[in-house]
Amino acid sequence: MIGTRYEGILDAARDVIARRGFQQASIREIANASGLSLAGLYHYVGGKDELLFLVLDGALDRLLAALEVAWRDANTPAERLRALVDTHLDFASRDPHALKIVNRDYDLLGEPHRSEIAAKRQEYLRRALAVLRELDPHERTEEELLSATNLLLGMLNGIGTRPFVRSGRSVRTLANEVAGLFLHGFLDGGAKASGHDPEPVEMAAGADGAG
Repeated sequence: MIGTRYEGILDAARDVIARRGFQQASIREIANASGLSLAGLYHYVGGKDELLFLVLDGALDRLLAALEVAWRDANTPAERLRALVDTHLDFASRDPHALKIVNRDYDLLGEPHRSEIAAKRQEYLRRALAVLRELDPHERTEEELLSATNLLLGMLNGIGTRPFVRSGRSVRTLANEVAGLFLHGFLDGGAKASGHDPEPVEMAAGADGAG
């Protein structure tokens, strides 16, 4: 019963913060949305900052875990890229409020929570960067690969808002089109956004992990 009540509080906090923004959302509004009095809410959590941390922490744990599962059957860098795109857009379709908060409000946390969330965001970025490093045929610098990674994730975050992933189109179809566009480029008329891998490419020489 306590677990159910606790999850209900986090769901209410996620929805209110996504809609109002962290600074505008009030702890009383979150209490009302969760069906509790203000005193009742404080029985479970210490305040609004803690709620933001718990919402962010849970969302990033789910996203990282989903990517880990998706990569189990991905045997090539191109398959891992497609799995990452599919995972990100599927997360956006299932929990758009959480994705909005992850991208908009995480830096409003105080320490040490801000550093904990930043580390999980960095881990997700690092995994995407590693895939692009594997795919890179041109021995790009780490700065160039990081820029490309941020462009990819920024594109996914933009697509993960209305109306794209909430239309009648399949998330998987959209993810395949996005991955194909990123892999082959807009002007490459010979390449198709299919489920097939591109021609093998040379690995970037001397690449190491993201710092």
